[in-house]
Amino acid sequence: MPIKKRTIAGGLLLVGAVLGTFMSGLIPGFGSGSGTRVQSAGDATRASQNVPDEKPPVNPPAEVQAVAEVKVAPPVVLEIRIDNHDYIVSDDDTATGVRKVDLDEVVKLAQATIGNDDGIRVRILRTGSARLTAWTTLHDSLVKAGLSLDSIRMPKDLVE
Repeated sequence: MPIKKRTIAGGLLLVGAVLGTFMSGLIPGFGSGSGTRVQSAGDATRASQNVPDEKPPVNPPAEVQAVAEVKVAPPVVLEIRIDNHDYIVSDDDTATGVRKVDLDEVVKLAQATIGNDDGIRVRILRTGSARLTAWTTLHDSLVKAGLSLDSIRMPKDLVE
């Protein structure tokens, strides 16, 4: 009984899919380096003797540490929620996790963003009570501040 071309093509396709899955690293433990490290006997001895693998890092001067603590990475995408005429942004320093800001501060925060892979820097979310004048003023101010229209997103769905 001869083997049909369709059977051979199906088998090759199956083998290609399996090899592609293994080589892409989708299955942990297979592929190129996605597995876990196996501890050798030397590592176990070193760990039991509390011998560090590397030299401990040298602590920078106090001035450099203070400057490093002050610098905070700018947000990738700034999410602004509009409720009535209020602009609300997330803030980890407050108990509620959000804070009200004025229009000028929102524009400064938006200019400090770096944007995500799609180029979006600002996402404007609206509640059911958001006023048209509040979000159109915000949008116009962001454009005047130099943000492109493509970097500002305003989903149609309302948030609570």
